[in-house]
Amino acid sequence: MKGLKIIIISLLALGTLSCASRKDIIYLQDVKDKTAQSDVLEIDSVYFKAPTIKPDDRLTINISSINPEAARPFNLYLSAFNTGGISATGQQQQQSYLVDADGYISFPQLGDLKVIGFTRVQLEKHLEKKIKPFLPDVKANVQLVNFRVSILGEVKTPGEYSINRDKISVLQALAMAGDLTIHGKREDIKLIRENKGKLTYYNIDLRSKDIVTAPFFYLQQNDVIYVAPNKPQVNASASSPTASYIISATGLLITIISILTR
Repeated sequence: MKGLKIIIISLLALGTLSCASRKDIIYLQDVKDKTAQSDVLEIDSVYFKAPTIKPDDRLTINISSINPEAARPFNLYLSAFNTGGISATGQQQQQSYLVDADGYISFPQLGDLKVIGFTRVQLEKHLEKKIKPFLPDVKANVQLVNFRVSILGEVKTPGEYSINRDKISVLQALAMAGDLTIHGKREDIKLIRENKGKLTYYNIDLRSKDIVTAPFFYLQQNDVIYVAPNKPQVNASASSPTASYIISATGLLITIISILTR
């Protein structure tokens, strides 16, 4: 009977170790229920840097005017010989611009134009300034086509996600991926960022409110987020997939035997 009790206690201990505690699961644990004035952040104090254009980025640029024909020479359209050049609505489609290794694009009427380092809005203003002598009412619209982030590991739907705005946070990106699974490590998420040919690695702790003032809180194009599995999940993956069920069934059986033999 003593041996039976030892087995039961061991199984209960094993089950306890395999469960995640509240401290391992809850986000932003140090945010108080009643927010003090010191906990309120002005938007300017939050670290945000608009994505800047880099080599290999792909841009769409549309130049418009009250007179569409006057703006036409400043827009790059698909070749008339390309059957894909006409959309279903009968409108001619525009080509995108690929930023070369030196940070230049070849722009109609203006020639080679250096765009590296500009934000989307800055490039719009730069183009308007250059085209204004030819087109006084010029309006430029620039979009970063390849603003994508990759989310891997212990999330509901890992994959590559296209972003249609300049500003997106780590929390918003994880929400797009369906949030972390119960097995994801909240305290040690990896973010990989490339800048000027070099990779920078950041460690993210979702349990702390300090993430909102960190340089990685707002994402840049081509960022990669990796959510590692917690220790119980790693241990479980090293054993048989049915091991946890066997342990649970064994524990239940021993409990029943213990009750019946009292």
